[in-house]
Amino acid sequence: MPVYKVRPKAEAYGYSVGILLLEYRGPFVPGDVGNATTYDYPVLYKTVPGATTQRVFAADPELEPAVIKAAQELEAQGVKAISSDCGFFMNYQDLVARSVSIPVAMSSLLQIPFVSSFLGSKRPVGVITASARALGNRVLELAGVDNSMNVVVRGMEDEPHFKKAILDEDSDLDTDRITTETIAVAKRMVKDNPDMGAIILECSMLPPYSKAVQDATGLPVYDFINMIDYVQRGTHSRSYEGRYY
Repeated sequence: MPVYKVRPKAEAYGYSVGILLLEYRGPFVPGDVGNATTYDYPVLYKTVPGATTQRVFAADPELEPAVIKAAQELEAQGVKAISSDCGFFMNYQDLVARSVSIPVAMSSLLQIPFVSSFLGSKRPVGVITASARALGNRVLELAGVDNSMNVVVRGMEDEPHFKKAILDEDSDLDTDRITTETIAVAKRMVKDNPDMGAIILECSMLPPYSKAVQDATGLPVYDFINMIDYVQRGTHSRSYEGRYY
């Protein structure tokens, strides 16, 4: 039998990915980053005190110590990688990556350069975000987007139910209505950009609707869960069995 050593700050063992949470209350449905049944592996959540949507959207520098502390506490618990439940945590990506010794992927926006390389730099990559008004060039630049990439951004902030249920933190969320609104935004984006090659969903509450968007547009769709799964696989490589004839 192997010999195991105690991890002094660990309260439990076996977590694959740690996820930093906004200070936010809302229904996290299956498929959402904030719903633990979304994953095929154990995740550990940690709320960042004071990290409201507004402060994270605005990249409030006063949040930095709390973000670092929460990330380091996740690392101390033994997680092998860290992500978050808001694409605008991109504002703290480099800060967290420099503060821990494990992989960090704070935003689904990190996939933009990767996906753009699939398509060729001239073909548009669509981004559906919680708020296009909040998603300025700085956030995209932090994600590695440069002038060689054709990125088209559309926001959900003017969609009535998304605004009420998610941005305004209502207690009720109608997934059928969010599905309809997300598809409508995607279809308008593709109509305006018929050569679009793929769509990335920035918001961590949109992965439950990825398949509906893909079915409606016929395009590849990438979201937070795609990214977290990718990072997790890199930290938990599988062994292969089979036959060689």
